[in-house]
Amino acid sequence: MVFREPKYLSAMDRAQLELTEDVFVSASGSIIDKLDAFTKFVSRRTLAKFLVRYEIFKKIIEVNGSIIECGVMNGAGIFTYAHLSSIFEPVNHTRKIVGFDTFEGFPSVHEKDTGTGISSHLESGGLAGSSLEDLQRAVELFDSNRTLAHIPKIELVKGDITKTAPEYLQNNPHLVVALLYLDLDLYEPTKAALKTFLPRMPKGAIVVFDELNTQTFPGETLAVDEVLGISNVKIERLPLDPYVSYCIL
Repeated sequence: MVFREPKYLSAMDRAQLELTEDVFVSASGSIIDKLDAFTKFVSRRTLAKFLVRYEIFKKIIEVNGSIIECGVMNGAGIFTYAHLSSIFEPVNHTRKIVGFDTFEGFPSVHEKDTGTGISSHLESGGLAGSSLEDLQRAVELFDSNRTLAHIPKIELVKGDITKTAPEYLQNNPHLVVALLYLDLDLYEPTKAALKTFLPRMPKGAIVVFDELNTQTFPGETLAVDEVLGISNVKIERLPLDPYVSYCIL
């Protein structure tokens, strides 16, 4: 996303990020105190993104199926959906929250990404987020305080999604998908995710796009157009965030 692209950060942006870190580190209270008061430190845009995920989750709460997040990064999305499911539907143990990622950054970049894409992250290894080990520890933390904690809720799938998505479906032939969140940024993995999971999505299910219509990562738009057809679906957005859009099937 442009707001975290180093070459597009203004002096004001950099100052705001530095101030955020300084205020968080120097604030009184324990780390737990600070986490409990997270709105004291988190940016307006980050909180808006959280609210977008909440609004989208509400639209699929009565749709059967799991939530698939393609592109986990640091875990903000997958853990938001896991918490929302545990809060609003605590006994719905069949709704799994499945995250696909290499956990090592982009495995490769297609010419359809680099041809007109302007992101500085368009390279092998670009946009690497949290390690799988860090996220697995966070899953343990999540499981320590929820209903039916003995039944796994979150699943993390490591590897190139062009290979892992078909393998996952083969190993889980029962899979129904209520929400497909596409945050892969790139052409080939986005196309693979759509081709794999769309046939398992019922009417009323939602596909979410994180970089549609963005010059930084044109590959997502190209993949969506090839598989879904831009003119075939109603693409909606919420006024809270400039990037996230979605279509209801």
